[in-house]
Amino acid sequence: MSVLRYCCFLICLIVYCSATTQTDITKKIDELLEVYDSNEAPGVTVRVINQGKSIYSKGFGLSNLNYNIKNSDSTIFSLASVAKQFTASAVWALINDGKLNLEDDIRTYLPEFPKYNNIIKIKHLLNHTSGIRNYHTLMYLSGFDYDTSYYDNNTVLQLACKQKGLNNQPGEKVSYSNTNYNLLALIIERISEQNLNDYLRLKILSPLQMNSTFVRVEHGKPIKNKAVGYQQQKEGFKFSTSSQLSYGAGSMGSSANDMAIWMQMLNEQILEFTSLAQFLKETEVLKSGEKTTYARGLMIDNYKGYKTAHHSGFGFGGRTQLITISKKQLGIIVLTNSQSIDAPKIGYQILDILIEDKEKFKDIKEEKIRFKEQDFKAFIGEYKEVNSDMTMTLFVENDTLKSIGSMGRTAAALVQFDENKFHRTQSQNVKYDFTPSASHDMIISFGGTPFYFKYAKFIDAEGIEVSDFVGDFYSEELDVTYRFFEEDHKLKLSYAGKQSVNLYPIQLNQYGNNDRTLYHFVKDENNRVQGMLLSCDGTVREIVFKKEKDR
Repeated sequence: MSVLRYCCFLICLIVYCSATTQTDITKKIDELLEVYDSNEAPGVTVRVINQGKSIYSKGFGLSNLNYNIKNSDSTIFSLASVAKQFTASAVWALINDGKLNLEDDIRTYLPEFPKYNNIIKIKHLLNHTSGIRNYHTLMYLSGFDYDTSYYDNNTVLQLACKQKGLNNQPGEKVSYSNTNYNLLALIIERISEQNLNDYLRLKILSPLQMNSTFVRVEHGKPIKNKAVGYQQQKEGFKFSTSSQLSYGAGSMGSSANDMAIWMQMLNEQILEFTSLAQFLKETEVLKSGEKTTYARGLMIDNYKGYKTAHHSGFGFGGRTQLITISKKQLGIIVLTNSQSIDAPKIGYQILDILIEDKEKFKDIKEEKIRFKEQDFKAFIGEYKEVNSDMTMTLFVENDTLKSIGSMGRTAAALVQFDENKFHRTQSQNVKYDFTPSASHDMIISFGGTPFYFKYAKFIDAEGIEVSDFVGDFYSEELDVTYRFFEEDHKLKLSYAGKQSVNLYPIQLNQYGNNDRTLYHFVKDENNRVQGMLLSCDGTVREIVFKKEKDR
């Protein structure tokens, strides 16, 4: 066989193998998503790029149930928290223009913001290490009615300004809070003298030709081809009627087609924006010397040997997931208009399909991490999330370390991958870290988002004098009164918009509502309750409530 004929044969073989592999991938993704191919329900759109080229782009289900419009790769979905990386890109643009610095005190631009013991800097907002309380949680705790009440970024700022404390010292740890990115939006607008949508379009979106992507900064403007977001309830699907106009942490829309461009940018394929991609993926060092897992609108993690930059989103009527691997120029975007569709799960299932054949996919050998297998007894016990009533029990069954939480149904098996570190057998993006720390005993990370736990000593209702905790308690920070009362020998709670909430004992003088809210009653030297410290979601720490007689 001549050299020319051999080369032609080799090229044809490579093309054939590539086409066969691509057909196989498409078939597997189709099979994964076929459950959403409905003419009666909302659904999902998925776009996949590999080696910088689109290899999958399909929509399933309906974007609008009223008019039977199908989802497609041009349908505009809510990005939810995936929007944060776009807000961070506006910060990058201001830094490039010399109008902002990562080390700037946020009070330079928000002089009305409280002055705490430590300076909160721009970089602390970007990587969620500011310690500022999450406004969604604060509104929930105050009894805010999302269906009938209006709020915007100024509402968020006013609420943040009323807070007398932080969750942690700035730069101490990652504590995910949407407030950070709403404040960034306000800062961007005050410096640029433009709304966030106009500034992003000028500096980022138009140059990238992402013409279907926008920030929702006003009501009443028609948006062509936009999916309606739905929540499935007993009586059927329901769409949101909220009139809120807060943005920066969310409230953006985009299509799979536009997000394919964005993923190419994140993978550093667009020369003009290489520095933006690097900026968004850069992590800071905490006060402890550890690196953060949250960069700037993106989480940086390792999944099955691959360094990923990713982010998920969750809101009324939809969930989203973005995953990129720069070294492979790979990207996955999952956009849904149904809150019940698990976008993160779909995203990682697709990633598993793409990396199924490791030897073909990887061009470098994965470094083996050497560690000494540890005795599981060191990790078993009862844990409680810091600033929450969520509990977690770790135990050994059939020589396997397992965990089950108060909000879970079945136990998850764990496998060790490094010293003091485990991941779930079925979900490698869920990791457990038992590295010794003065502030916590365990961190559970879901795709990079950390949840902090400490050892706990749970108690039951036996022997508790429920009447000790009865009374009215008021908080200046939330401007709300909580009424605790006894009914059928159990403690219950009522406050604005909430009636007869069942409470359960957790630890000594602590109750929970089984929804990540912790009520810690404070007693004096005579064992009489003087007040209550309210914590929630792991993102709000110890809001002070005083018993009414003490006001």
